[in-house]
Amino acid sequence: MLSERKQKVLEAVVREYISTAEPVGSRTLFRRHNLGVSSATIRNEMADLEEMGYLEQPHTSAGRIPSDLGYRFYVDNLMQTDPLPKGEQELLRQVPASGITETDILLSQVSRLLSQVSNYISLVLGPRADRGVLRTLKLVPIEEHVAMAVLFTDRGKVESRVLVLPPQVEPEDLEGLARYFTRRLAGRPLEEITGELLGVLYAELLEDYRAKRARLGELAQALVNWLASGGRPVRIYTGGTQNILRQPEFQDLEKVRRLLALLEEEELLYKLLEREPGVTVTIGQENELPAVRECTVVTSTYCMDGEPVGVLAILGPTRMDYAHVISLLEYMADCLSEAFSNISARHAMVIQKTKTAAKKPV
Repeated sequence: MLSERKQKVLEAVVREYISTAEPVGSRTLFRRHNLGVSSATIRNEMADLEEMGYLEQPHTSAGRIPSDLGYRFYVDNLMQTDPLPKGEQELLRQVPASGITETDILLSQVSRLLSQVSNYISLVLGPRADRGVLRTLKLVPIEEHVAMAVLFTDRGKVESRVLVLPPQVEPEDLEGLARYFTRRLAGRPLEEITGELLGVLYAELLEDYRAKRARLGELAQALVNWLASGGRPVRIYTGGTQNILRQPEFQDLEKVRRLLALLEEEELLYKLLEREPGVTVTIGQENELPAVRECTVVTSTYCMDGEPVGVLAILGPTRMDYAHVISLLEYMADCLSEAFSNISARHAMVIQKTKTAAKKPV
């Protein structure tokens, strides 16, 4: 364990380097940080920290910079997070207050806000629909020729989709389709609802329905396509890619090329974002992917109906403002969780109103 004085010197080096992006010397620390010791003592402590692996000296005549180990010690033992500034909180509160119900639009907005506030690259992994066992499927008329398909599992609603209805499709047709898919699929884990299984059900469905209404096959196909895609993660939303070009560490075009290439590889990004619930920080060489071994990736999970379903991430240089980024991700995760709760509540109200209307005598 580092002595208290070494910890203070290491913390000062990290904070100074994060702020200036310039190697830090003992004189700078003496002038700008009240460490209570002489410049010579600071210099000796910095030499010890370098020998222990917490600091590095990029050039012989230069000051020192934190190593990955130094950043790790800082994050785990020295860093203190503060509440976000009020202005940033108000900006992020746009997410639950917007009333947006389309997941694509909502997560695009979240990605944009994260990159805007952090000045780094943002990554947002949407909620997966392959969680839980299918309980029921509802088709709820919204207005003429438009309905909402809502998928429920044993853990609650996981996804909804607006469908455009073909002409001459009646409310009782929607009820029949919903009952059919619920009857055939209820009790199955969502990951088992494959395209092959849905193809069999679709063929059976057409035998029964096509003779009644030719247009119903079109709606059934749209529903099958939606269910077949439901087991895959929503795409990853990225924002602020150009921000990396503003960082002094990424003036090397080869580094930038490797990083931008990674952002085009969806499967690698899924791997990058496979994290435990809560906040995680991986620094430099701790990252498995070579393209981000000179970067830090900070993630936070967000919830739907109390269950972790997706990931928010900030990708930037190891010289990252860790305290601000962690506070930012935690606050945004709370806002996004609230937004999904609002969406779930609105859909529940729509379904309840539809059920109540159906029970009224004609």
